[in-house]
Amino acid sequence: MIRDGHYRQKLPFRARGHAMLLERIGGVFDDIEQRLETQDVVSVLELGCGYGTVLLELRQRYGGCVVLHGINRRREDGDTDILLRNGVERGLIAFDASPNECLPAITYLDVADGLPFADGTFDLVYSQVAWLYFSNKVGVLREVNRVLCHAGLAKIDADELHPGVPPEYQRLVEIWDDGRLMPFGDYLARFGMSFAAATQGEYLRFGKSAGFGDDLELISEVDLSRLHHHWDGIKCVYRLTR
Repeated sequence: MIRDGHYRQKLPFRARGHAMLLERIGGVFDDIEQRLETQDVVSVLELGCGYGTVLLELRQRYGGCVVLHGINRRREDGDTDILLRNGVERGLIAFDASPNECLPAITYLDVADGLPFADGTFDLVYSQVAWLYFSNKVGVLREVNRVLCHAGLAKIDADELHPGVPPEYQRLVEIWDDGRLMPFGDYLARFGMSFAAATQGEYLRFGKSAGFGDDLELISEVDLSRLHHHWDGIKCVYRLTR
C-alpha cells in the first residue's frame, strides 16, 4: 500500500482531471459525445492514467456508455486501491461502491513494449504529460495507431520542441534522412497526422493511418535526466530507411 505522504506528494501530478486535460489536448467530452450520437458505447484508453481522475470523471459522466482502460508503468503510479481512494476523496465514487463496477480496467506495463490489445479496439486514445517519458516514441504511436478503430481518434499531449533544455535536446523525436534533419511535423504530415494547438503548447492529433513509422529505424535514446537532474524527457533518434 502506498504511504499517505507519498500519495499526497504526487497527487497534484498524477491526479490531473479533465479541466487540465482540456488545456493540453482540448478535452475528450466532446469527442465521446459526438460518437455516442451514432453508437451505444465508446471505448477509451488513457496512456499514463496516473491516479485515474479523468477516467473516473468519464465513468461518472457517461456510466455504462463508456468502456474505460488505463495504463500505468508501475502499480505505485496508480493501482485500483489508489484510484478508489482518489475517486472517493473527489466525490467521483461512493464510499461503499464496488470497485468492480466503478473503476476502469488498469494495465501495468511500459507502453514502449507494445499495447496488449487487439487491432482496432479503441474509439479514443489520449494521454497527458506522459509523452516526455515514453521511450521509442514512434513505436508507441505505431501501437496507438494499431489499436485505433477505423474511425478512431488519438490525442497525445506532445510538443515538437521541448522547452527548458539545451537546443540540442529540445527535439524529443529526431529523424534523419540521408544526413539531413527531417522535422517530426514534416514526417507526420506524410500520413495526415499533425500537431494541433492547445491552451498549453500543442498536441498530436491523428486518426488511423496506414504505414506510419514503417520506414523509421530507432538508432538511439537519451534519458535527459541522466545528463542533469533538472531535465526531463527521453530523446529518441531515428533514421529514415529506404
